[in-house]
Amino acid sequence: MQSFDGQPTSAGSVSEPASRRHERLVERLLRLQRITAALAGARTLTEIASTIIDQGMPALDAEVGVVAILSPDGASLRNLGFKGVPVDTEEAWAEVPVDSPVPVAEAARTGAPIIVPTREERNARYPVLARVHGVEHGGAVAAFPLVLESRTVGSLGFCFPAARAFDDDDYAFILSIAQQCALAVERVRWHEVAEQEIAHRRASEEALRARERELTALVAELRQTQEALREADRRKDDFLAMLAHELRNPLAPLLNAVELIKAAGPPTPIVERARTIMDRQIGHMSRLVDDLLDISRISRGKITLSIERVDLVELARATALDYRSLLDARGVRFELALPPAPVWLQADPTRLAQAIGNLLQNANKFTDDGGSVRLSIAPHHPARGVVSVEVADTGIGMEPAVLERIFEPFAQADQSLARSRGGLGLGLALVKGVVELHGGSVRAASAGLGRGAAIAITLPLCAAAPRAADARRAADARRAAASASARRILIIEDNVDAADSLRMLLERRGHAVSVAHSGDDGVAAARMAPPDVILCDIGLPGAMNGYGVARLLRAESSMRKTLLVALTGYGQDDDRKLARAAGFDAHLTKPVAQAMLERLLAELAPLPESA
Repeated sequence: MQSFDGQPTSAGSVSEPASRRHERLVERLLRLQRITAALAGARTLTEIASTIIDQGMPALDAEVGVVAILSPDGASLRNLGFKGVPVDTEEAWAEVPVDSPVPVAEAARTGAPIIVPTREERNARYPVLARVHGVEHGGAVAAFPLVLESRTVGSLGFCFPAARAFDDDDYAFILSIAQQCALAVERVRWHEVAEQEIAHRRASEEALRARERELTALVAELRQTQEALREADRRKDDFLAMLAHELRNPLAPLLNAVELIKAAGPPTPIVERARTIMDRQIGHMSRLVDDLLDISRISRGKITLSIERVDLVELARATALDYRSLLDARGVRFELALPPAPVWLQADPTRLAQAIGNLLQNANKFTDDGGSVRLSIAPHHPARGVVSVEVADTGIGMEPAVLERIFEPFAQADQSLARSRGGLGLGLALVKGVVELHGGSVRAASAGLGRGAAIAITLPLCAAAPRAADARRAADARRAAASASARRILIIEDNVDAADSLRMLLERRGHAVSVAHSGDDGVAAARMAPPDVILCDIGLPGAMNGYGVARLLRAESSMRKTLLVALTGYGQDDDRKLARAAGFDAHLTKPVAQAMLERLLAELAPLPESA
């Protein structure tokens, strides 16, 4: 009889009683069942190796057992379990190259079983085993590859204490445990991959949740920051409004006093010079306050334009007239170059005059005494649909670096320690904001320091207005006729200086004026003798402010024809809306030039019945 490898079996195995062979087969079947059950619950490769070795060695009467697994690159074998050898041997052979001259490496490398029945043959084929502590005195060896779908994943091996003839039963048993081992290794590997994937996903999900928490915290922090910025912006606006109110209140009686000095008759040279200084400085102070508030409104998009058809030529001429005296006083030559025909725009005349005025004010500030300033409207091209207004001067000029930022808020051309030119650096930023609101653009040019500068604004044209000049002349005539009539005027103002100075000015112009210093007193005075015009402050003392006065008087039939004018230091757009909602017909911001007040009275105030 021959064994599975073609070798003759031992006489003992041939004469082995059938009952003994049967018992051995039953025992191995039971061990295979135990191996199957144990492998089903194995969760690690080490558990698999222990199960195979612990069940395989007794069934085969082996003295050493080993299970090894191939590395991912197939270059080495890692021993998962090595039983029956000293610890130093187990550690020394924990991992070996796949091309090592040992049976388990050869089985893994070739994918074929290795059977060596005698010690002599073993030492001849694998001489290294004769020097391995723990197996050097052994005999037969058997090594089987762990194969899964024609793919080798490792190997297992057994060493026996003496020579051994392997029969078909031995072969079948070792092959069975090798197959079960290969399946278990693959399952655990997939399980490990799945667990790694799950762990990776959990880590990713946790990282995502942590990122979401971080983003949520950042969003909350950003919202808090935005809210803090909004609150700071609101407080800044409130502060600017209050600052403007507190600055305008004393400016109003000062301007009225200057007007009274003008109306008092021919002054002495000293008085005239003092009046001129006061007039100029009050105007300068008023412009600073207006610029500070306007740049804040423009930056927040809270400027609303009152668009109408405007003749740019007439507007530029009127604005130049306002600033000519300022330039003449310093000996600055002023040249006006305007086209003879009207140039029509759709614009807010007040804001546009403010922009041109700021250019003239800027030229005056940076042009030394004896220099020159030129305001011109360039020949326009209807086909291009735009027109340019330029203010050029022979002043201190600008370097290229200054030109790049001259239209930014708080930018300063004069950086000297003395700051002799003054200003907040808001004038040109306001010009840019106003012009862009009109759909135009602005540019600055200079040949360098000491060589002057030119600033031009470009605005879109609109179609000419037929007979507009005639309509304007008719309106001027109506205003002139109306201004000659005296009005009954009630001033409601808690600032005694402001009220008295304004009363004296209006009385000198022929108006009948009465004064009240609180809201309650003002309402009582209006009811006693209904006036044609009420000039009412907003910030009045006591329970009734100016809005309350307007709402109360507007509800009375005797006041329906009375012109209600808010005369106040609060001049923001929201203040104008509140005044209109309360019932005021007009809103004037302190200090008010006498000419503006007279123009308002002429245009809006009803004529007395006697007139």
